[in-house]
Amino acid sequence: MAAAKAPASVRGRGRQLLLTAARAIFAERGYKGTSTRDIAERAGVTEVMIFRHFGTKANLFQEAVVTPFTSFIEQYLTDYRGRQHGVRSPYDEGLDLYTGLFEVLHGEREVLLALMAARQFDDLPEAAARQVDQAFAEVLTVIEEVVGTESVERGFSGFDLGPTVRAMFAMVLSVSLHGDWMGLKDTKAYRQVIDAMTTLTVRGLQVPES
Repeated sequence: MAAAKAPASVRGRGRQLLLTAARAIFAERGYKGTSTRDIAERAGVTEVMIFRHFGTKANLFQEAVVTPFTSFIEQYLTDYRGRQHGVRSPYDEGLDLYTGLFEVLHGEREVLLALMAARQFDDLPEAAARQVDQAFAEVLTVIEEVVGTESVERGFSGFDLGPTVRAMFAMVLSVSLHGDWMGLKDTKAYRQVIDAMTTLTVRGLQVPES
């Protein structure tokens, strides 16, 4: 029997509808708890469209959950490498990095929380877990490049790059995912914390070796 055609109202939009539905359901139910049929029904399209556009559930997971996260960091790195370093103030450079990371992490908050829960309880298959690990590794690599480059340009020294970068990322990740626990209720409150993180980071990098 031939597969049913998608309604005219969704033709040409099936890929985006599937990505939107997949992000929502992965956040609600985790990876294993989400079926391709669930995603297709939420998107209002046929299940065969998932395999036509993405091939597998794992590929759909990659594009719906992981790619929005890595796309920001790839674009940030392209922009950073394309301009002169050491010209802007350390504060402005740091604020842009923290703000961009916050926006993408906070925007994907529900999905990221679901992923963390899935990893904690071994709900992610190995392939999906590798995708998530690789995404976070890419972010840390980019922050290391930015902080390392800026430190050389500005003569900052006396700190260990790897642990410093992980502390920086831990701050922005915590605020992005758990700001409500910290009493951050609106955009202004988040901006104040991001400003404080930036100021602390810049001052810490500028401390001379004893």
